[in-house]
Amino acid sequence: MEERSTTTSAAESPEIQNHPPNPPNPPNQIFILSGQSNMAGRGGVVKDHHQNRWVWDKIVPSECSPDSSILRLRADLRWEEAREPLHADIDTGKVCGVGPGMAFANAVRKRSDSDSDVIGLVPCAVGGTAIKEWERGSRLYETMVKRAEESRRHGGEIKAMLWYQGESDVSDIHDAESYGSNMSRLIKNLRHDLSLPSLPIIQVAIASGGGYIDKVREAQLGLKLSNVVCVDAKGLQLKPDNLHLTTEAQVQLGISLAQAYLSNFC
Repeated sequence: MEERSTTTSAAESPEIQNHPPNPPNPPNQIFILSGQSNMAGRGGVVKDHHQNRWVWDKIVPSECSPDSSILRLRADLRWEEAREPLHADIDTGKVCGVGPGMAFANAVRKRSDSDSDVIGLVPCAVGGTAIKEWERGSRLYETMVKRAEESRRHGGEIKAMLWYQGESDVSDIHDAESYGSNMSRLIKNLRHDLSLPSLPIIQVAIASGGGYIDKVREAQLGLKLSNVVCVDAKGLQLKPDNLHLTTEAQVQLGISLAQAYLSNFC
């Protein structure tokens, strides 16, 4: 399991800075990316044994290539052209690599009916976090809400939240058994606080973590809320740590998330 860093990331800061200037072409389709390390992205993160540190190999698959019509909300609340690693200034306690976000955005963009569509990604994931750390009132939750609110300040519409989390809840039986109720409450609170009662949620059923993983997966796959769908990561290739998805697996997941969004909510 990833350990939480004691570093306070920009994503966890409760203060929202002065509004940045309006981007030339603000996004009109916005997606929140949240959860823990597999959403933040560890694809291509390898150990540099010469310097005894973790580094990103900087290999970007074609499915994750940047596009001028795909933007990312930075930690300082400014829009910029999105590129890997999406969470570099958000999940600052660990080295970030490829996650599912860019593959998702490119797949959705290719299916767009309008050349004027601009996709905005709002990274919020932080590695090593349990679902109880995302309760309403927590630093992580409140920052996610504030970033989401800022993302639509220029008129864009939040289309969905992508959620990949749960590996930190498999070690304790109480955490695993209460996962479903905690997730339901998170979704209801988020929808209420964003005034989006039907906000689509696309969650990922975890593929790693050991312990009581079956109970967490059962809760994820069996969640019965409207406009909530689940994409199963089971079977996707894991890195040697048996916890994080490889770059190739992250691409596959991103495309599967896009297919789930397009088939269920478009």
